[in-house]
Amino acid sequence: MPNSALISRNADSLKKMKIKKRQLILLLMAVLRSAAIFTVHAQITKIPHGILVKAGEQQVGLLTADDAAFCLSLNHSVAPSAIKSVFIDESNKAATPYTVIFARPSYGIKTSYGKLMINTKTHTWSLYNAAGRVLIRDGAYSTTDTTIQITHTAGGLLYGSGNRSSALEKNGSNSGVGNGNADIPYFWNSAGYSAFAVSANDNNPASWSRDKNKAALTWTFTGKAANLYLWPAKTMYDGASGYVKLTGRPKLPPRWAFGYLQSKWGWDDSTYVADVATKFRTHKLPVDAFIFDFEWYTTTADYSVKKEGKADFTDFTFNPKVFPHPAKQIAEFKSQGLKFIGIRKPRLGNAALLDTARKNGWLMNPKTDSRDLNFSNAGLRKWFEEKTRPLLNTGVDAWWDDEGESYYTCYYWWNTVQQDLLAFARPNYRHFTLNRAFSPGNQRFGYCTWSGDIPSTWPSLANVPADLLNFSLAGMYYGSCDIGGFQGTPTKEMLVRWFQAGVFLPIMRSHSNIGTTARFPFLWGTDGEAAIRKALNLRYQLLPYIYSLGHEAYNTGAPIMRPLVMEFPTDTTVANMTDEWLVGKGLLAAPILDTGGKRKVYLPNDTWYNYYTGDVIRGPKTFSVDKALDEIPVYVRAGTILPVGPVVQYSEQTSTTPLQIRIYPGKNGSLKMVEDDGVSYNYTKGNIRTTAYHWNDKTKTLTWKVSGPYSGKNVYKTIKAVLGRKEKIASIGKKGSVVFK
Repeated sequence: MPNSALISRNADSLKKMKIKKRQLILLLMAVLRSAAIFTVHAQITKIPHGILVKAGEQQVGLLTADDAAFCLSLNHSVAPSAIKSVFIDESNKAATPYTVIFARPSYGIKTSYGKLMINTKTHTWSLYNAAGRVLIRDGAYSTTDTTIQITHTAGGLLYGSGNRSSALEKNGSNSGVGNGNADIPYFWNSAGYSAFAVSANDNNPASWSRDKNKAALTWTFTGKAANLYLWPAKTMYDGASGYVKLTGRPKLPPRWAFGYLQSKWGWDDSTYVADVATKFRTHKLPVDAFIFDFEWYTTTADYSVKKEGKADFTDFTFNPKVFPHPAKQIAEFKSQGLKFIGIRKPRLGNAALLDTARKNGWLMNPKTDSRDLNFSNAGLRKWFEEKTRPLLNTGVDAWWDDEGESYYTCYYWWNTVQQDLLAFARPNYRHFTLNRAFSPGNQRFGYCTWSGDIPSTWPSLANVPADLLNFSLAGMYYGSCDIGGFQGTPTKEMLVRWFQAGVFLPIMRSHSNIGTTARFPFLWGTDGEAAIRKALNLRYQLLPYIYSLGHEAYNTGAPIMRPLVMEFPTDTTVANMTDEWLVGKGLLAAPILDTGGKRKVYLPNDTWYNYYTGDVIRGPKTFSVDKALDEIPVYVRAGTILPVGPVVQYSEQTSTTPLQIRIYPGKNGSLKMVEDDGVSYNYTKGNIRTTAYHWNDKTKTLTWKVSGPYSGKNVYKTIKAVLGRKEKIASIGKKGSVVFK
């Protein structure tokens, strides 16, 4: 090396050493300055993600969480800290930058989204947004040997704690689960913030209630520890975004699960099953899956089985009457575009298997008659995987988990074992289950909840959207119901109207009790079948839109099925409206929910279009409709770009028919339509194709730009842009435009 180069290199090294030395000195000075501050303010102790503040004899933790929320942490036996909970997404380790606030006698932490403060003299705490506006003033707390209570002001409208009551607005949550019901320790307040609670025991979650004056709210935590997560949230969308940052993103089910799922209890035998499949296809009735009740794995239901079990009961095999050749039969299903979903119960019926479970301590309540399994036990989960693996190897696509409400986290742990097994047996294949309740964080699985064993009545139909809208606001993104009701046989009119409402639910599934008329469309007369076929065709035409909303939910937390109040928060008419709802921001469903074909429709302050006729309606407006059996009141908001696909018989069926891009003018609009392989988790790594459409209302121009590496055979290559009665065909390149003059 030349001397000049060596001298230059040594000079550079010396310069770098001086820079590092200066950086070390500055860092040491900062540490000493911080230590001096914390020494002066002896009430403060720095801990991971925040501080402990000593107020009297009580230490209170003020923490940050997942770059989304604050956490008020209490513990009356040890120093407060973040409680480990299955409700919280542990994979999200995003650190939140914050500064400590010293303003005697108040102390707190400040982030980009607000600040959380405590007054050590009055022992009260307050929450502020980023602009410094107080959201909660003078909150309080108290502890005993067995409970902790946190109280605070709570004016405004509260939403999001689940479906124990049919109203959207809430005044309390007991945080329990039941048949089609789930209460969640969460709410969004129209005053501008969200709150979510974690207790010391996930199976004994926190509850909350607001007083009759709707001014003060009390959180109650059983046990010796409490975490109350709080975050400023101006809108419901902000509340949902913070919720999924904290508890986890809603994974997408496989795309086929967005199609129609046909269930019933009482599939007679293998000939019957094959005949039903043939009828669906020959009658041109779109369907993506058959769902089987008890009869797929056992000859009789287990409700009469005693705690000791029965020697001949089968828990992990196929019933030879219905599935004499299961692998062959399921393969035949798949060749017809049909998936297999089988029911599971959270218990065992076989005497020998129950004996094994008892000896290993795997039952929830071994001293009672319960045969329920404790899925939180790692040993049980491993054993359950081994027993279930042959069923997956035979071709089972997904599970229907029923009656798992014996403890709050049952469905979480039950889905954990099923997901873990699927990841081993079928790597990178999306997990999907139907469940009768949920707890916080279950959306991380790609998880559907249906509204329980509801009766076949008009009031029950009318209550379905209320249940599912409350699901959406509580973090359950894939809600469903028993179309037609489970208990009883609906009238033809009722079943048709139920199917029509089902078009606009996140998951569309029918079901029926044994001994009732199956909800197969071809059993309900020529006119009934025709009306149901029309509804099913619409569902499949809307799949490009609904599936793209699933991606939006994963990325932002915005639900697929939304109450009108989410888009029109100042409109008091829609504050508790549940008989109409939005799919995304632009499609408004107002299905007939009572006999006679008549109803009143309310459209908020905007310009709306009748989906079928294109007629323009200016809101706010209430009007009456009278619809024939095969007609559905559906409206589209101005500025909406709506992708409408061709009619197909199952979701994975490809078509060369162009994708319609329907434009509803009156304002500028945009749409991100997402395509992927529909079955893998590659979308979480960016392997998608996003077509970003934009409508310029002034120039009457539709433009688009395609991004992302996905290029499977199922992507649309041609569009038909539709503006009123005008249509234009265009190829989808990397970018393009269509001008309407």
